[in-house]
Amino acid sequence: MLKLQEYTAWISVDGQPLDTYAVETSLATSEVTCWIPSEAGKEFSVHCQNTSAPGLDTIGAFVYIDGQGCHGNLFERWNVNHTVKFSHAFVSDRITKPFVFSTVRLTDEDEFADASSADLGQIQVRVCKVALGEYYDPAQNQLQTEHKVHERSKKAVTHCVGLGRETIIPQTMLRRSQCIGQPLAKFTFKYRDRNLLKANGIITVPAPLKRKASQEIIDLTVNDVQAGGSRSNDPVRGEHNKTKETEHRSKKVKQEQKPGVFVEVIDLT
Repeated sequence: MLKLQEYTAWISVDGQPLDTYAVETSLATSEVTCWIPSEAGKEFSVHCQNTSAPGLDTIGAFVYIDGQGCHGNLFERWNVNHTVKFSHAFVSDRITKPFVFSTVRLTDEDEFADASSADLGQIQVRVCKVALGEYYDPAQNQLQTEHKVHERSKKAVTHCVGLGRETIIPQTMLRRSQCIGQPLAKFTFKYRDRNLLKANGIITVPAPLKRKASQEIIDLTVNDVQAGGSRSNDPVRGEHNKTKETEHRSKKVKQEQKPGVFVEVIDLT
């Protein structure tokens, strides 16, 4: 979630707010920017909350999708902690379609070499004081969702915002509004594929833990032949020594001797 003064904004997928990364705040321009992970095919919704004290000003929140103005909602003037939600675009006065993350279409047509919008891959929420105007047909707010990016483009954008299946709604009219002065708050969400954010270090990946080499220590005191034993045991001791010499050559074993204890250390280097 992004917060600036009395205003908070976030984007949700499957009913849960998306994590934000590399958040930057500019009090001079009243703007907060961040990165969020996007997944093609996932529907999303945009939220904005106003916790300011009740007042006489009419304040609204307006959503811009990939650089295009979508529509806005007004905060209730006397309702503290009022939250507005944007999850659909109007296709007509009776039809809406949900926002959904989609895949950008690549093309080799030269006319698209420098035509990609600088705001492609961004969702922005602007909060401002407004003056209300006349009502109009929502069909005038057609959101362009067909985006082509030249395959040689250096702008690392693989996702854009598309629209899902249509929903029939009661006839609706929208009301024009004009922002008064500079925005009170501006929230910019730059969305990219999660793997792309990881590759660019925006989402940090924990380094894998390294396993330390271990040493195996074998205590040979149990099989050690005591000094001063009977001569009848000499042949057995000789066979035992030959066996140990063979193991010594095959295992490349180093032996360290301490007073009263014989220890065999296996070199793993």
